[in-house]
Amino acid sequence: MGNKTYHYTSIEVFKKIVEFKKLRFTRMNSLNDKSEYKYGLQLLKDKIIEFENDNNVVNRFDTNILDKFMFPDDLYSVSFTENGDNLAFWNSYYVDKTTPISIGFVRDEVFNREFIINPCKYDDPYPKMIKERYIWFRQIFEIRNILKLHKNREYIHITFQTAHIKQKAFEIEKEWRAVSFQPKNVITGKFKRGEKEIDYFDQSINLNSICEIIIGPSSHQEKNYEEISQLLADLGLNCVVHKSNIPLEL
Repeated sequence: MGNKTYHYTSIEVFKKIVEFKKLRFTRMNSLNDKSEYKYGLQLLKDKIIEFENDNNVVNRFDTNILDKFMFPDDLYSVSFTENGDNLAFWNSYYVDKTTPISIGFVRDEVFNREFIINPCKYDDPYPKMIKERYIWFRQIFEIRNILKLHKNREYIHITFQTAHIKQKAFEIEKEWRAVSFQPKNVITGKFKRGEKEIDYFDQSINLNSICEIIIGPSSHQEKNYEEISQLLADLGLNCVVHKSNIPLEL
């Protein structure tokens, strides 16, 4: 099935996902790699500076204003990958080592239409900036327009695009993301990751979008397989369950 992405987690978290029918979005400024959003933002700044250099612009645009108005503190995301059975993910520090699983979703059926799962772009996806785009950037950041940025659909699209850009070194992850502002009538919470508090909100999903469960490598793999198989049977969820092909010890 080509329209499939995976989310790595634990059996304990999976039980909460199916009980509450929700996935967790975390604030993007809490990402493990803090350079991620800054990388995409810097690429955008570089395009503006490149245009000004090429066209000998004297009155320069202050690209530092993007740090404040690209909404890095207001965006939340949940991550998926095309790799459902991958050693790098099973070994990563954010995957449980006792009851690891990856959940395969039919990508277009996970959320309602307000939440779209898009592929991350690696390296530099931005084209060379043209004059019309440069003028547009300058105009939307004029004092009379800047308070309307959060309603500017084209600018929001650029903001979301930036949130999907990663350095080429991470291309092996084949990551997909759903990115969103905090929806109305949804309350945020906090959880601990090490010593840090992470902001999040939980968003409803369609349980029938779950089409596959891969039981990760561990000394408890057989027990985990049986537990997941029974849980899915109790829930009446029709999806494939199989064990990771990666051995526990390499």
